[in-house]
Amino acid sequence: MSRGDNPWGREGGGTEGGKPDGDAAPESGTGEPVRNPWLNPDEAGTPRRSASIEDIMRGRGGGGDGDGGGPLARMKLGSWLALGLVSAWLLTSTVHFLAGDERALVTTLGRYSGTFGPGVNFTMPWPIQAVDRQMVGKETTTTLPDKETETLMPTRDGELVNLSFLVRWRVGDLRAYRYNLPQGEAALRRLADAQMRAAVAEFDYAEITGGRRQGELQQRVAGRMQRVLDAWKSGIVLSGVEVTRTGHPAKLNDTFEAIAKATAGARKNRENAFAWRAEHLAQARAEARDFQLIYGEYKLAPQVTRQRMYYETMARVLKNNDKVILGGSGAATVPPGDPDPAKGGR
Repeated sequence: MSRGDNPWGREGGGTEGGKPDGDAAPESGTGEPVRNPWLNPDEAGTPRRSASIEDIMRGRGGGGDGDGGGPLARMKLGSWLALGLVSAWLLTSTVHFLAGDERALVTTLGRYSGTFGPGVNFTMPWPIQAVDRQMVGKETTTTLPDKETETLMPTRDGELVNLSFLVRWRVGDLRAYRYNLPQGEAALRRLADAQMRAAVAEFDYAEITGGRRQGELQQRVAGRMQRVLDAWKSGIVLSGVEVTRTGHPAKLNDTFEAIAKATAGARKNRENAFAWRAEHLAQARAEARDFQLIYGEYKLAPQVTRQRMYYETMARVLKNNDKVILGGSGAATVPPGDPDPAKGGR
């Protein structure tokens, strides 16, 4: 191949080895430039230039204007963010701080593996190990019904009582509470309602609403509930049951108001009757004692007693008269304010 046929050379000069220099395009033997087969057709006529130091540094992430530090800087920022997220995940899922009244169940791949007490505890990260916390020392109060609604329960004498109550309880065994009583407080509510209805049916309406046997009712419900919870192995310990409201159905308000008024009137009349009886009975007993004293003296001296009784009777009759006129044949009284003795009688 002649020099003119060499695509890397040109007539009139060239670089050593037949390669074109970097500033001139190769030419054919006819004087036209020869196309470089390694360049795109659009770039065939464009002279190439060497890469500058700015281009090299920009390509390596060494800096630049307006591109956010380059791909390498963005990659480093994403790595730091990922590392922070992983560290937070490890810290929150492996280190656990429990208060004095808290307990925690630990499960490994879904299976129970232990119970944590108060203090700092460590586990494997989630989801390998999971921790379920629960307050066990604090007493919980459950109110039934949970809203201001009417709850009617039948009594032994066929009446309906509107009754509300509350249950105080706490978790004694967290493992038993979680696994043997999965519905938790909802199951406790249903049990309390059933036991209260069964106990109310054993008492009369007046015994519950009057408060005479409310204490017995509360103890009966609490004892039965605890026995059932122990049979379930629920891990719940009851502190007590307290009745907070007893009354009649709302539809019978007018009837019960009339009954209340009649009852109050009957109670007042009864109290007045007992007071009248006590007063007159005391007076009769006093008169009977006086009669017994006088009769004893009469048996000792009948004439003297008769004379004294006469004088006492006359004194009692004449003590209210202002004037007494004595004559030869007797005495006459003059009414007060009358100046004529003749009008007073003889």
